[in-house]
Amino acid sequence: AMLRDLALRRGEKETYAIRGGNDLLPRAFASRLAGRIRYNAPVVRVEQSERAASVVIRRDGGHERLTADRVVCTVPFSVLRHLEIAPPLSPPKRAAVEQLPYTSVARVYLQARRKFWAERDWPVSASTDLPVKWVWEPTLTQPGPRGIVESYTAGPDARRVTAMAEAERIRFALEHVEYVYPGIREHFEAGASKCWDEDPWARGAYAFFATGQLTSLAPHIATPEGRLHFAGEHASTWPQWMQGALESGLRAASEVNDA
Repeated sequence: AMLRDLALRRGEKETYAIRGGNDLLPRAFASRLAGRIRYNAPVVRVEQSERAASVVIRRDGGHERLTADRVVCTVPFSVLRHLEIAPPLSPPKRAAVEQLPYTSVARVYLQARRKFWAERDWPVSASTDLPVKWVWEPTLTQPGPRGIVESYTAGPDARRVTAMAEAERIRFALEHVEYVYPGIREHFEAGASKCWDEDPWARGAYAFFATGQLTSLAPHIATPEGRLHFAGEHASTWPQWMQGALESGLRAASEVNDA
């Protein structure tokens, strides 16, 4: 996985954001698709035959079937493994769905009245050996006096944070970020957290291949199964990133068009 990341990076890693906020992208999709989106309607079953594919959704206390020529499934495998699929997926695809691990991530955001770290010319990010792991400022390019510091924790420490109540998570982050940015307690205004393990639509932050799985599972993740096509960061050459989700969506759309 490290070699693949280095090969894709082609130099220093750069990350990008949409001016005005990344949520502008899903909002644009929601606006364009409007009434075609079924909100509050989780999928409970996926079916296919030689001529069509269907998804069964739970809506308004009942079930509704949506049928089309083909289905693009962007559900994380951590969630997909709990859905009914008929007929069953092929053994290699089923193994990928059931075995692909997802890493635990806990993010805690601390809002400060002013960016005191910038006033003191401190770095805007730090990798630490503390339980909060990586600390950085996501509001670096945003105007105004206020700023947000985020602690990004993965693995066992993230599961430790996830087990805490919201207020405890914020106290925990404040306690440890104080070692990195002394003064955060004094300037603290409000906090919030996001723990991906407890999100029922994610059940983990992103696909995280174990040793040997890049050769045993990866070749089967994005492969279509009859009229079912697969997309998502896990089904791309850029796992963990929105970039991968977008790339895989274009690839799945091309598959459907070609079919």
